[in-house]
Amino acid sequence: MMNKITLITTVLNDEKGLGDLFEGLSRQSLQPDEIVVVDGGSKDNTWQLLHDYQHQFPQLKIVQAPGTNISEGRNIAISHATNPVIAVTDAGCRPASDWLLEITRPLQEHADVDAVSGQVKPETHSLLEHYCGLLSLPDHSTEEQSQLFYGRSSAFRRTVWEQVGGYPEWLYTAEDSLFALAAKHHGFKAVHNAKAVVLWRPRSTLKKIAKMFYLYGKGNGRIVWGDIKGTFYWLRNHALFWLSVLAGLWFPPLWLATLVLGAHLYRHIAYPSLLTIRKLDKDWRREIFVPLITYIRNLSTNLGYLSGFMEYKKNPLFKEKLDKYLAH
Repeated sequence: MMNKITLITTVLNDEKGLGDLFEGLSRQSLQPDEIVVVDGGSKDNTWQLLHDYQHQFPQLKIVQAPGTNISEGRNIAISHATNPVIAVTDAGCRPASDWLLEITRPLQEHADVDAVSGQVKPETHSLLEHYCGLLSLPDHSTEEQSQLFYGRSSAFRRTVWEQVGGYPEWLYTAEDSLFALAAKHHGFKAVHNAKAVVLWRPRSTLKKIAKMFYLYGKGNGRIVWGDIKGTFYWLRNHALFWLSVLAGLWFPPLWLATLVLGAHLYRHIAYPSLLTIRKLDKDWRREIFVPLITYIRNLSTNLGYLSGFMEYKKNPLFKEKLDKYLAH
């Protein structure tokens, strides 16, 4: 017997993203038994559009919760869900026609599977978006990543959410990573299904790319994913590089140090990604876009991680909430 499925998502001032999502949902080979959308207080036409979609999707429930973040919105949505299987995606994503079928298939067919991650593929309109997409997505081929299920494309049993204690509401970013980590900590089994595809449009400007990676890093810094020494190492190299550039304006021979530092950053930041991208993409312009984006990714992520880590260290509530959450 098939378990019934509730699809949840959160929105905020995202008329176009809502259109992309529901266009994808209209084409699903398997329709969700229930859809719950939480609006975090949209000021545009999002709220009215949601009511318009109820004519096409009679199973759609709409909840208004002004001021809520993504974690709070997802928890509210699941609290309104009535089914044992929860599927999650984001506004702005366009699920492929078999996405819901495939993202829930392991849960329907295997009683020992508790959560599923799907594949996210970039849907791009420019070269910058194209390479940003290739450099932004998780690699589920590693054992660590295979145990994580992200909000853009995931499904899990409601019992996972109940026992973990919901999404961590004190986090603005990395909330889905910590939720998945907590599920693993509780002994729940997650698998990856590459056939469950969601199309996602990457950031379209360098400023938006930098902000995205900064927030990713800040979220991870708040939950202390790694060693802060690595962050200091990279930020020191970035600082030395730009100091040599500026100092060279007064004493040009110092630009030799700029070349050495630039070569070091290229070798350790851009080149490993280029080796991978060259296998996927034959456009020569990758040699420009990949170093540029990977440099921004490294700098922004480490600045964000340092900021989040300092918050974690200075505010005892972060550690208290993290310890309590993982021990729930």
